[in-house]
Amino acid sequence: MLQEAIDVFHTMLQKEGDHLITDAYIPKDGEYRLIIMDDDQWKMKDPINITFNKKTGEAEVSDPENYALIQELDYKSKLLEMNKSMDPKKKIHCNNYLSLAVKKDTIRSGILTNDIIHRYFDVFRNPLKKYEKKSASKALYQATEERLGVPDIHLIDKIEQFVLSHDIWEGMDLDKKNYAKVFFIYPDELKTKELYAKENERYLFPNIYNRNDFNMERNGKIVGLPNDNITLNDNKPYLKNKTRKNEIPHLLSQEDALLRKKFFDYLFGQASQKKYHVYVDTMNHDMKAYTNREHPQNLSSGYYLRISMEKTGAEICDADAIIHYDTRLDHPFYLKNFSEIPEDVIKNSKLPYGAAVDDKWELFSMINSVFFDRKLLGSMFCDASDIRINDPCLKRAILKCRNIFIQWFWKGEDIKISKIMDDIFLLLIQNSIVNDNIFAAQRQINLRWSLLEYLSDPKLGVHMGDIRNQLRKHINTSENKDWNFVNDEEYCYAVGQGVSYLLSLSKANLKSKACINPFLSTKNTKVLHRHLENLFKKYDYCIDHNAYGGRVTQLFSQLTEYKPKEIKTAFIIAGFNAPCLVYEKRKKETKKED
Repeated sequence: MLQEAIDVFHTMLQKEGDHLITDAYIPKDGEYRLIIMDDDQWKMKDPINITFNKKTGEAEVSDPENYALIQELDYKSKLLEMNKSMDPKKKIHCNNYLSLAVKKDTIRSGILTNDIIHRYFDVFRNPLKKYEKKSASKALYQATEERLGVPDIHLIDKIEQFVLSHDIWEGMDLDKKNYAKVFFIYPDELKTKELYAKENERYLFPNIYNRNDFNMERNGKIVGLPNDNITLNDNKPYLKNKTRKNEIPHLLSQEDALLRKKFFDYLFGQASQKKYHVYVDTMNHDMKAYTNREHPQNLSSGYYLRISMEKTGAEICDADAIIHYDTRLDHPFYLKNFSEIPEDVIKNSKLPYGAAVDDKWELFSMINSVFFDRKLLGSMFCDASDIRINDPCLKRAILKCRNIFIQWFWKGEDIKISKIMDDIFLLLIQNSIVNDNIFAAQRQINLRWSLLEYLSDPKLGVHMGDIRNQLRKHINTSENKDWNFVNDEEYCYAVGQGVSYLLSLSKANLKSKACINPFLSTKNTKVLHRHLENLFKKYDYCIDHNAYGGRVTQLFSQLTEYKPKEIKTAFIIAGFNAPCLVYEKRKKETKKED
């Protein structure tokens, strides 16, 4: 999977060049200065402030005109890691003699001395001295120097002399806790970029591997353990493959290792912009990244990578194969008013009642709003400890179901969504009732039952409207006719209606809906009947059994007689939140003309 993604990236890199990486690269916060190496006189340009805005995911630059150049120069000057620093004192964080990058407090405190600067440039004048103690590294550098040529000693001396004789930090605010960086450039921008690319390669090839001690020769080429996506050292012996003659788990050529580095640099640039979702299109050889709030495009075949930005670089947290990912639903979804919310409320609702919903992300927005109070998306990909939600029930529900939503909306697999209908969604509806938010519960019931109808799963119940109509017909039956509940669903719906009616008789100023809890937490018929009997006795003194056409008598006489095979909580909740049929006005019958 990783190799196929890198192959797609390689195709893109051949078309677009390093701009594919540098355009997304965001330099670290600080002040940047360009020094033009003109034959007549070298000129220091004014400092350029660059600050990364974490809210927008973009860099704020005081001089946008030179930002693209700084992006490329900074990218090609950065160290692979501090352990592979060119400065023996590790105070200057650059990989070539054309640039200097130091933390401002290093300058302010006087730690950055002329001696440190001299030793830094001396490394580039005599690079073999740095690698001579390690034969594997020395061999890599010698091969690199044969290809690139020796360093320009004359230019190194001139740059060092300028640095030591001028205040290159002039005009920078050294009191801030960020970076001060200086880049020496030619008036010819193309010549500058070519030189930086050359010196970047001079640094990369001897240092591209995780550890040169693991290097070996294969078919006349040096191969070694790549430095990206794997770390192997004496503290991690368990990563070695002990069952093979060669214990190193993965060996790549220098070119392949460099390509892998660029791939992870590309991912890091996307993660820096909060684009954590990467879709690899293996058919069209393309790759696109999206933020949490952006909607992916259709994808016939490829891979999904979820990345994060760690201290050591980009990290692939999750990966999966994608087949026929489509942002449109297989068939239209319709949100219906099963809980019979008043029509005037429905007309003013922001939810698309009765309208065909074809877009998958519009459905996700509804679920996020109705069930999770718009907190699902922000809590989808973070650690549990980072979720800032005060409602423990809501937080627990998000942790249980977020992976299922990732499968459905980000990976295009909806096979597991039905599993949370009777678990998470009912839990959230019950939570809304307990918190006396009946309107929220009604909206949740509507969405849950609409989703059940959309999924067309016969195991998940029957149509809610049929249940309600059947109960309406039964409780309006005349007293001299016998009737019984058709099924357990109608009975459980009637239990919810009965509890709702009894609670309406309460004369308390604040009528807590928490009394429904005992009915929702039991699966025992005898216990349910006992709860119903106790609640009935509590309000028996104010019940008019002959009122409303005898509906009360019809309802409660059957509730105590019927013995369900299964108590279905979803129907109790639905009946409790729907308008009470006992109070429903009778429809006037039209007289037939003779």
